[in-house]
Order: sequence, then structure tokens, then C-alpha cells
Amino acid sequence: MNRLLTNLNPKIIRATISKNHYYHSMILPSKCSSKTTMFNQQNSLNQMIQKRGMKLANEKLLRKMYWRKRSFDAKPERLRARSEWQDWDFGSELYAFAQRLQEPQLNNDILIRLFTHRSYVNEQKSKQESLGVQNVSHQLEDNSEFIQSGSIFMRKFLSKYLRYHLRQAPEECIQSLVDYLMSKTVMQDISKWIGCTDLVLCSEFPPNEQTLADTVSSIVGALIQTNGGGEKRAQNFIIDFICTYLNGRDPLEIWRIDQMDLNLEIFLQNQNPNLKCESRILRQSAIDTIESCFIVGIYSNDDDNPKLLGQSSGESLSIAKRMAELDAFRRIFGLTISNIRFEFGKRAYDLEYDKYDRENFHLFQSSSPKQEEKLRQISS
Repeated sequence: MNRLLTNLNPKIIRATISKNHYYHSMILPSKCSSKTTMFNQQNSLNQMIQKRGMKLANEKLLRKMYWRKRSFDAKPERLRARSEWQDWDFGSELYAFAQRLQEPQLNNDILIRLFTHRSYVNEQKSKQESLGVQNVSHQLEDNSEFIQSGSIFMRKFLSKYLRYHLRQAPEECIQSLVDYLMSKTVMQDISKWIGCTDLVLCSEFPPNEQTLADTVSSIVGALIQTNGGGEKRAQNFIIDFICTYLNGRDPLEIWRIDQMDLNLEIFLQNQNPNLKCESRILRQSAIDTIESCFIVGIYSNDDDNPKLLGQSSGESLSIAKRMAELDAFRRIFGLTISNIRFEFGKRAYDLEYDKYDRENFHLFQSSSPKQEEKLRQISS
């Protein structure tokens, strides 16, 4: 179209019609007069507004097809796999999948194996036995080994990744976040978004959630066994596709510390016998009404320099005190929104995660040196 308009010496004229109808600029030859640019309102509306609906010639046919589909003798269309259609090319889809993940080292042989589940192999074996084939031998290898190695590697790396970013959090918090990232809900959602639903080879269709979740573990296991830095590629895959599910999430929404029987005063005494806390009413309003509000703060017991450990509001003193204790736990564990800075993408590829292979402190065990140092900073 641009080639057709280059020789017309175009002149852009904006035609504005009454009743606040505005239309796109029209490109007209310069020889046209201004009178020719004025259109009748009805004709211009017919030209500019896109017509919707069915053609009159097809009206009867389309109406019959619609009502025939809703009639009593119409059968619901069977849910069919994408591989049943004639234009399906499994090899091309596998190549496109590897390019989509930017992992060209995954050849078709590895991809076929990581998508082949044990249920599919057993189904093919039973089909051949039903046909009377003797001494059935299969060359297909399932992805059980990939799933096992991928799950172990994911749990180990996710723990180190979270310990790097949440250095003051207890190990219970770290493992709770790892369980969330490796849950069936998250893993099957990842599998759908990267396009594994149509590529999975299993006995059922559509694949269930567990099958899709195992496929992601199989991908990680396949990346580990590739040549040229397989573990590094697997780590980058986990950072890009799995760790990003923590972006914008509050860790305390996943690790429900409010449902745990934790007492702030007992916790502080276990960490440091000389460290105690007390609650104080900071502000209150609308007392003895249905809209009462209390703001309670938790302070350390240092008379010279008491420090605010946490504060929160509530409709009663007991609720406000409990919420203030939870806020104090959030600050002690470094789980405030300002402290959490998860790194993703290329900036997270070369971080030193191996230094955080050791577990953090546990809530119900003796304190670690890092936690004692943090508590000394709070009390000082």
C-alpha cells in the first residue's frame, strides 16, 4: 500500500463531521479540491464503521447449523489431542520447544525421553500384547530418572537461592517457600505456560496436574545431563521459570506464621535470656464503640534506650498485641517488604549460592550466631 501512495504526492486532510464524529486521517491526491473531501454523514458512517454480522446469503444455513447443534440429537464434540490433527508435526514442535526455552542443546532424542512418562510406555506395551505380539521389547525410555534427579536438584538449589536472599529467616520459612515453589499447583502452571500440554506423552488426556508437574522436573533433570555446563543451565532455568513465582508475593502469605503457636517473649528469652519485651498502647480511638481502633507497640526492655520491635493496629487490645508480635517476628526475620529483594534474570545467574548450602537456624532449636547478632542489634 505504501508503494501505491508514494507517487500520489499525498496531502493529509482531517475531516470532522458534526455530532462529534471523528474519523481517521484520509490520504488524498493534492489535485483534489476541498469540496471532494466532504462526505455525507450517512455515507461516511457506512464507510468508516466496520459492519458486523452474517451475510444474507449464508443466514439460513448458519441459523440451521446453530439450532441443529443445540438440538436433542447433537452430540458433544470429543476432546481430541493436538496430535490427532493432520497438520501435527511432533519433530517440529520439539524443535520449537527447545528454541522457546533457548536451550538448543536439547536435541529431539532427549526431548522425546523427557516428555515420555511411564504410563505411556506401559500403555504401548499393553497394546502390543493385546495384538498378540510376543516378546515385546521397547526402545522407549521413560523420564523417571529425569524426574527424580530434577526434583532433588530443584529442592537443593531453591533452598540455597532462598537462603541467599532471606539470610535472617528461619529454616522453617525457607522450606515452606521451597514446598510452595515445588507444589503441584505451581509446577503444573509452569508446564502449561511453556507449552508442555500438547507435547506430553502419557496415557491420559488431557494430562493431569501431577503429570504436568513431573514434566517440569523432567526438564530440569534433562538439562543437568546435557554437555557444556548442564547444572548451570538448570539453575538458570529454575531462576527464570520457578523462582519468579515469588515476585510480588509476601513470604508470610505462604509461610503462615500467624497459625503457629509462637510467643515473642519466650522466643526472645530462648535467644537471649537478658532480652525481654513489653507492649504499650501507642494510639487509640473510638473506644467502647464498634469502630474502636488500638495501635499497640512492642518495645525491648532497655530502660535507657528502648527500641520498637513491632507495631500494629486492631479492633481490640488482644488483637492489636498479637498483630504487633507478628510484625516484630517479620522484622526479626528480615521479611519486611523493604528488605526482600529477589534477583531474577541475568543478574541472578552468577551469584554465589554455594556459600549458603548450610541450613539457617531453626525456630525450636538453639539459636545460630547470625540470629544472636541480629537480636543484639535489635536490643541495642
